[in-house]
Amino acid sequence: MSSFQRPKGPEDAWELLGPKLSPRRQQRLQDVASQRTHYLRLALQDVNDPHNVGASLRSADAFGVLNVDIITLSEKFPQASSTSRGSRHWMDLHRFKDLDAYASGVKALGYKIAAAYPAPDAVTLEALPIDQPLVIAFGNEQRGLHPDWQKHIDYRFTIPMYGMVESFNISVSVALSLHSLNRRCRESMSESTYLLNAHDRLDLLGRWACMQCEEPDLELERLRRARHQT
Repeated sequence: MSSFQRPKGPEDAWELLGPKLSPRRQQRLQDVASQRTHYLRLALQDVNDPHNVGASLRSADAFGVLNVDIITLSEKFPQASSTSRGSRHWMDLHRFKDLDAYASGVKALGYKIAAAYPAPDAVTLEALPIDQPLVIAFGNEQRGLHPDWQKHIDYRFTIPMYGMVESFNISVSVALSLHSLNRRCRESMSESTYLLNAHDRLDLLGRWACMQCEEPDLELERLRRARHQT
């Protein structure tokens, strides 16, 4: 199984464990799962400040991004600060140590890679193409993206600025980029294109339901036996 994939949860997990949650909790999980997307992915390479990691994950969660790719080439991935408020538990984090393998793998899944670069061919964030699934990549706070990204990047974009500062903090750049792309995708494409399909949504709910249980495997087995006895 590749690092892009997560083990599938038990197919009956939501059916059996969901009803054990309060109606309000069930509805909250269903509402959030219904707005999750595979279409946009966030990639963080060697981001090492816990606050930046936490804020970036929180933004990804807020804008419905399910998949966050963590590429560690020279920096250890830190524990997110309290800024994330547990956001990482509601997303799928995928870890990689080989940039070339990551880039070829994500492109094999149909994604284009975009990164913020002040280059002559860069487009503004609002003009970034969204006709294909997109990875938005951000690099280390001091060094930026590793030079080996250059051969993999499909789009270079800029976030317009009008003040004296020359760049945004990485977590601010993540928030601005995901806000813009999420808004444009939701406005221009159908839910069936942008959001999870019914099968993936049910699998996600099942995994989330298992997270709410101390011993999900044992509880599922007990509930299956009880169902068969009725």
